[in-house]
Amino acid sequence: MTHDTQPVTADDWFARGNAHTARGEFEMALDCFEQYRLERPADPGAYNNLGATLLRLERLPQALERYRQAEALDPDNADSHHNLGWVLEQMHRLDEAVVCYRRAVQLRPEVDGSYNNMANCLQSLGRFDEAHEAYRRAIEIAPHSMVYYRNFVQSKRMTLDDPCFVAMQELAQQVDTLTPDNQAQLHFAMGHALTDLGQNDLSFEHLLKGNAIHRKRIVYDEAMTLDLFGHMPQLLSADVLKAKRGLGDPSASPVFIVGMPRSGSTLIEQILASHPQVFGAGERPDFGKALVSALAPREATQSKLSFDAMQHATAAQLAPLGADYLRRISMEVPDASRYRRITDKYPFNFINVGLIHLALPNARFIHSRRSPVEICLSIFSRIFQDVPFGYDLGELGRYYRAYDKLMAHWREALPEGVMIEVQYEALVDDLEGNVRRMLAHCGLDWDERCLAFHRTKRQVNTASASQVRKPLFRTSLERWHPAAELLQPLYDGLGPELLDAERKRSAV
Repeated sequence: MTHDTQPVTADDWFARGNAHTARGEFEMALDCFEQYRLERPADPGAYNNLGATLLRLERLPQALERYRQAEALDPDNADSHHNLGWVLEQMHRLDEAVVCYRRAVQLRPEVDGSYNNMANCLQSLGRFDEAHEAYRRAIEIAPHSMVYYRNFVQSKRMTLDDPCFVAMQELAQQVDTLTPDNQAQLHFAMGHALTDLGQNDLSFEHLLKGNAIHRKRIVYDEAMTLDLFGHMPQLLSADVLKAKRGLGDPSASPVFIVGMPRSGSTLIEQILASHPQVFGAGERPDFGKALVSALAPREATQSKLSFDAMQHATAAQLAPLGADYLRRISMEVPDASRYRRITDKYPFNFINVGLIHLALPNARFIHSRRSPVEICLSIFSRIFQDVPFGYDLGELGRYYRAYDKLMAHWREALPEGVMIEVQYEALVDDLEGNVRRMLAHCGLDWDERCLAFHRTKRQVNTASASQVRKPLFRTSLERWHPAAELLQPLYDGLGPELLDAERKRSAV
């Protein structure tokens, strides 16, 4: 029988840490890199490795501290500044991240990734001219990195003579020579650019190709996902919600904006965040993280929450879940005492509406709705980090149908006054009326600034960053549709009931 020998040198600790990292054993890697740091406290690489490992463990403040130590030891190292920028970006401290990325490209002008990341931050901050300049520089440095083209064209309306579009056209002639990922990225970029140019049929051809390539690279268990949606009404029935109401944390601060991606949720948050008593926290997966912690408590004294036995949940389980969520999201809110409401627009919170209500019974929900075909086509036109169901029209339609059925359950099961629904098309037609309804739902006084939402300066970290900085126009409702035969898989997935309801709504 053999035993692993204890590392005896700094290099041994470093090698052992890398081996643990390769196996995904980040806690053990952290211990090894810490031992290496103790042996070689002046080596900036020790702090960079610690920062990277802490980042993987989602311990962002600690990662930031280690990266700052690395930068202090080697202030002229571009990688150290890029790493600092990256962790600050993950912490949504975008102005600071931009400063770090700028320093990285000053030290090493050929760092295309720093230009791209800087552009992403600048776009979220609404500094579009600076973002476009940075995207162009990234493309100049790495003209065969297609994700830079996609990021750029999604932030700026293309023209036929734009050098970026000209380059994309040339690359499209030799698309088969690219890697599968770059092929998909180019097709999505071309799809977006051609839509801007009014070449809609050709645009959709590229989107079909891009989605087909990207779908092969995505892991998505449709059966498991739809089964989860189908079981939620049984686990959290109206009777369970009624029996357990009031056991959670009493805070009335959170407003959850839920729904499908591309349904108008960013617009709703931008409107509410224009009110001086509202902080828009953006898309925060904090409830899911708090739920994972509650389902698998680390401390023996904690009372484990059972998702399959919610009818037996107690205040000792639900209140800490709500409090843990509040603790997590409050880390994103500077001077929280200024605000009565904090909005969280993570769209997939729609899955946990019932559980959120039990954990935070005084929270409010706004369900962002839009035409199902419009939503699905908009999702199909983009690559998202957390949308594995969006790259096949049939899967997309079936997911939407399951989501719609689950939301119908929450609509019936929640107490009156907990959730309202805002239809995007109705919001465009009657902005003031719907804004008044949303503010009243959140217990907020009327404020004219909510009508001028496009003037509100704040970070917007979603695909709608540029749209919500423009006034609303009815042209946003007039999307071109591909031929019916191309959309048949989507129609089959959505089903006749949803399609009939949509036709009746459109006819009104």
